Amino acid sequence: MTESVLVIIPLLITFLSVLQISTGVMGRAVATNVVQGQVAKYAIDGSSVASTTGTGVGTSGVTAGVIPSAPDLSLKQIELPGGGSLLIGTQPIHQVAVSPLLGGGDNYEATGIAISEQAP
Repeated sequence: MTESVLVIIPLLITFLSVLQISTGVMGRAVATNVVQGQVAKYAIDGSSVASTTGTGVGTSGVTAGVIPSAPDLSLKQIELPGGGSLLIGTQPIHQVAVSPLLGGGDNYEATGIAISEQAP
C-alpha cells in the first residue's frame, strides 16, 4: 500500500503540472486571438469607442477608450498622418490554477493591433 502511494503522488503532481502548462499556453493563445478579433472587428466596423480618459495621453492624436461590446477591452487610437488610425487593444486576463505550480492562477494582458482606414 505504501509503495502505491509513493508512486501515485509524484505521478499526480506531474500530471497536474503538465496540465497547468498546457492549459496556460492554450489559454494565452485563445485569449490573444479573441482580443485580436475584437480589435479587428472594431477597425472594420468603425464602432464608437466610449472614452474613459479623454484625449490627453500626451499626444493630441491619441485617444483611449473602451469598446462597448467588450467592456474589459481597453483601446488606444493613434491617428496616422495619411488618414485612418492605428488601434491597439489590451485586455487583462485571469486563468485559474489547476496545479500547485501557480497558487493564484495566471494573470496577464492580451494585446491586439489593427489599422482602421476610416477617420474617427
